[in-house]
Amino acid sequence: MALTPQLLERICGDRSSLISGAKRLFRTTARKVDQHRTAIAALIIRGVAVLSGFVVTFLIASRMGAAANGQFALISQSAIFLAVIGLMGLEVGVVRHFAKTAATQAKLTLGSVLRVAALAAGLLGTIALLLWFGGAFVWDFAFGAEVPREFLLVLCVLLVGRGGALLFGGLLRSQHRFEFGQIIAAVTIPLTTALALATGFARSVEEALWAAAIAALLSIAAGALGMRRHVARGPDAVAIPLRSVMISSVPLWGVGIANSIGDWYGLAVAASTLGAAEAGLYRVAVQIAMTLQIISIGLFSVYSAKISTAFHADDRNQVALLARSAVRLSTAAAVPMALVLLAASGFILDQIGEEFRAALPLVYILIVGQLAFTLTGPCGLVLAMSGHERINLAITVGGTALLLICVPIAAQMGGLKGIAACISTILLLRNVIAYGVVQRKLGIGIWTGTARPIEGNTAP
Repeated sequence: MALTPQLLERICGDRSSLISGAKRLFRTTARKVDQHRTAIAALIIRGVAVLSGFVVTFLIASRMGAAANGQFALISQSAIFLAVIGLMGLEVGVVRHFAKTAATQAKLTLGSVLRVAALAAGLLGTIALLLWFGGAFVWDFAFGAEVPREFLLVLCVLLVGRGGALLFGGLLRSQHRFEFGQIIAAVTIPLTTALALATGFARSVEEALWAAAIAALLSIAAGALGMRRHVARGPDAVAIPLRSVMISSVPLWGVGIANSIGDWYGLAVAASTLGAAEAGLYRVAVQIAMTLQIISIGLFSVYSAKISTAFHADDRNQVALLARSAVRLSTAAAVPMALVLLAASGFILDQIGEEFRAALPLVYILIVGQLAFTLTGPCGLVLAMSGHERINLAITVGGTALLLICVPIAAQMGGLKGIAACISTILLLRNVIAYGVVQRKLGIGIWTGTARPIEGNTAP
């Protein structure tokens, strides 16, 4: 074919159109990425946290066996659970109230931060002292003969460190320091523990727990340094009354306990009913399924402060759009990830050890449950950040009571599979109820991103 001027012009025109289209696609993609930069960063950070936690589980389980993995899981999860109890919801309450300064671009008074930190230290210290002076009675009641009592000191240090890391993570997120706040609260501890195990600095369960405890204390120090830029002493600084924080924190406290009791209670029932080795199997299954929490927890932790800020601005339409963005982003990422996990779980368990193959049915149950939970969106979060903490508390208290009653029965009837199915079902039920309340009480459609007119004022 002869290369005529007309054909040359057509080829150049087509090439120019392709280049122009590619540029538009690149600009659109870059704009979308920039819009969701914080959310994407949250997913990456949460991914590192979950991966680090799984590495810890993998190294302990493959080197020391299922019983050792169960012991580590019991102590570490107990520390988290006790830290949540000790904080009395402060780690969420500060996000709810301290986010006010992010909305006005102001700084916090130093006294506001110090009062919250001092109260948290006193509460966590009280829990640690009760454990320490409770002696054999408390230890035998909590762990029986499954965990050596020599772990008591590291448990006390770890719960104080965990609580402090959660508090400063919440303080940083309230100031929209999302990445740093999540690193402090979620990444530093498991990553340091994984490195200690991988490099040989930690060669036993107790040494791995001490690595986690030291990392938690370092997280507190880093969080305190990170908050320095957000506090001031001048007249323009905003003072947040501790009483206001506590009024919201106590209802949110029940939510925090309910959210963390599932992991701890499942392990505790598995250990007391079936033994430490079975608890170790359960922990491995939970760690694999928790990969999906990269999506829900990572995104929802970012959107909590944004939703609170929107409510402070009395902008329910913005709240609805934020909730829709959270649930759609989480679903788009969670569905393919769930399919990959379902296909790869058997191979992963084989790499840990032959005895862990028995955990495969648990993995399937927990993955399906976590996916269903993600699809229902951040309903409890919207309730909590909108000033309806008591409604959210009532839902979670009811779910927790059901959990406490049903899990031991499920363990007796169905073993580890019964525990996994029971916990997954109750957590999903809680979120479905919250979904309906958000639509009826606030007029907000989580999936549609719309806010219908309602009577009264829902602003905090």
